[in-house]
Order: sequence, then C-alpha cells, then structure tokens
Amino acid sequence: MRYWHLLLGTVFIYLAAHVKLGVPGPVASLGRWVLLAGAAAVSVWLLSFSRRADPFPNRTGGIGAAVLVFCVLTLSTALAGFQVRLSVLKWILLSIQLFIFVYAANRLVPVRHWAWLVGGLFVLFAVPTMLTFMGAVTGYSPIVTFFGIYHQGRLAVLGNPNSVGMVALASGVTALWVQEAPFVRERWARRAVPLGVVVASALVVLWTASRSALGGLAVGGGIWAVATGKGARSIGLGALAVLALWVWSLDFSALDSLGMVVERLQGGRLLDTRESVWEASLRNWKEYPWFGHGYGVTEGGYDLEGLSGSVGSVRDGSGYFGVLESVGGVGLGGVLVLYTAVARNVWHLWQLSVVHNGLRTQVEWLLGAMGGALFFGFAVNAVGEPWLVGPGSFPHLVFWCALGIHVAGTARVRTQMAEKSRHRSPVGPAAPSRVS
Repeated sequence: MRYWHLLLGTVFIYLAAHVKLGVPGPVASLGRWVLLAGAAAVSVWLLSFSRRADPFPNRTGGIGAAVLVFCVLTLSTALAGFQVRLSVLKWILLSIQLFIFVYAANRLVPVRHWAWLVGGLFVLFAVPTMLTFMGAVTGYSPIVTFFGIYHQGRLAVLGNPNSVGMVALASGVTALWVQEAPFVRERWARRAVPLGVVVASALVVLWTASRSALGGLAVGGGIWAVATGKGARSIGLGALAVLALWVWSLDFSALDSLGMVVERLQGGRLLDTRESVWEASLRNWKEYPWFGHGYGVTEGGYDLEGLSGSVGSVRDGSGYFGVLESVGGVGLGGVLVLYTAVARNVWHLWQLSVVHNGLRTQVEWLLGAMGGALFFGFAVNAVGEPWLVGPGSFPHLVFWCALGIHVAGTARVRTQMAEKSRHRSPVGPAAPSRVS
C-alpha cells in the first residue's frame, strides 16, 4: 500500500458519508473520523521514520505562509469564541486535514503518484455522477435513499440535490483536466471517457438546480479553458449547455424546477430562499465583528455530540456570510489571504505556459493548474453552502486535497523555472579564453 492510496481512501470514506454511497450512515460517520485519525498517525510515522520523506518545497508561491496565517487567525477566533472547547476541536480537525493533504502529502508523494491520485479521484467522483445520470435517464436508482430520484422537483438520486451537485462539480472539473493528462496513453481513454463524464456532470448539475454548484463548475471550467488555451472548446461546452436545457425539459419534474427558477429570475426573486439566512448571519456578525462566535459556531451553537456529524458548521445556506458570523473579519481575512496566494499562483502558471512552449503538457504544470481550478470551483460553491468551516464534510476535504495538488505542481514548476534561469548562459559576447 502506498501513501497516495491512503489519501484516496480518506476521500472515498468522506464521499460515502456525504452521499450515503451504499454505506450505512453511522458506519460512514464514525469511519471518516477513524480514518482521518489513522491517516494522521501514519503520516507522522512516515515523516519520522521513513527515508522517503522529502523536505517540504520552499517554492510554493506563498501558499505555505498563507496557510500558516490562515491557521493562526482561525485559532484566534476559536479561542475568542463562546464554545472554546468545541471550536478548538473543530480547528484541530481542520489542521489535521491541512497536515495530511498539504504538508505530509507534499513530502511523501512523488509526482508520478500525484498523477495516479488524480486518476483515482477522477474515477471516484465519476462513479456517483454517472449513477446519478443513469438514475435520471432511466428513472431507476441502483441505491435507494431517503430523497429518491427527485426531491422538491430537483434531481437527488444519491443524496439531496446540493450534495449531488457538489460531487458533479468535482467530477466535471477533474474530468476536464484528465483530458490533458499525458500519462494516459490510449486516446479514447484520454478523450472520450473524460468528455462523456464532463457531459454527464454538466447535465447533473443543471438537473439538481444547485446554483452554487453550477457557479463552481463554470469557474473551474473557465480556469481550464483559459489556462489550456481552449476557448474554442469552451464554445462547444456552451452549445452543450443548450442541449442540456433541451434534455432537461424532457422531464416534467425538472421542467417545473426550471420554470420556477425562470419565474424567480424574472421577478427578481432568485435568491429569496437565501435572503433570510443571509440577514440572520449578518445581524449576528455585527454583534461580534472581529472574531465572530468562534470557529465553526453560530449563535445557535453546537454541543459536543454534534461534532461527529459536523458537516455544516455554520448556518445552512449562508455561505461566506455564515463564515463571517462564525470567524468574524479576522478569520475571513485569513481565507482571503489564502485565496489571493492561490490566485497569484494560477496566474503565474498561465503566464509561464504562454512563454514556454510545451509547459502545458508537463504533469507538474497540469497538477498545479488543475488543483487551482478545483480549489476555486469549490470556493465558489461555498458561496451558498455551509461547509467551508465544516471539518466533517466531503467538499471540505476535497477543498484541501485540491490545495495539496496545487502546491505539488506549482512548487515543482517554480523550482524548474528557477533552475533554468540559474543555468542560463549570459547574454552577450563570450569572454575570451585564457591561454597559458
């Protein structure tokens, strides 16, 4: 067993707990904490006694410093909150995820294993997305859930529509980048299979009517289109969206959902379902604007028994307003520092790919760009979802896993560029040789 298998297994358990993928709820809820603790213990052991550990890369484009700032600021909000014990426990879970997926992974996983991990994530995300797609097309769900095929007129199949949309978001963004992977030799496997998953993912996101997941898919796909220089293909994806709307209208439940969205849009009431929770979050944030109510806590509070199911640690549907209510301006400042560092790296990767021909085909560059695209796709998804400070959730884990992938590729690309510039011969006439 290799270390990347442990990372993939951890993501799988969190996915199973999130969408009830054939795993009993209590088993999945307990399993994710046990596996996370086990992964942390294995990471510590390997870093202490294994000779395979490399130094943490020093060319991360500021990610290392940004993560430290983020951790310190969120800890300060936990200590200043009203449920210090619960907030600190949740902060420890956050730190464990960052330790495993960003720090330990970048010391223990070589680049070829990062590529295998990306392939494993693609399969992992694609399977529930395709099951959902087949359930929508055939009307038969292979896994019976509480929500059934449709919930409130929106596609559910393996969970509530927003959860399904999150998985489809991860599936679609990952599939776009797998198309570029040079380590997949068979053309049909590198092109046809990922493209089919992209189509299914886009349709599933539309059918779930999850606005935050749709926005995340659009941002992640947009970063892919710009970074790879495939704007023309993006037009094709736009045509695919038109086809998706037509297919959507074939189902009356989905058609009713579409009509409801269009009606709200025309009446300026598209966000009516979120305004009340946004107002509540902003009202409570104003009471404690700097440190909020404590990391992962709102005015409603959570007891310790709720830690095992802490999927959404802020007010449901409140997104970044809920984060602001929880960690205040100080904690949100740490989030923005991290976002800025990743955005600068993605911009730098794109600039390098324009200057250096062939850089886009290198695994290192693809890892850095893909991790950034998946990271920002989920960052947009967090606008309307409560998971950003929820350490028990699937998107929370994938969010930090994407950051680890981004660091793995970015650090290697920056190191390569630094070595090339250091060994580049000086411009100008050659110095005369000395004759003895």
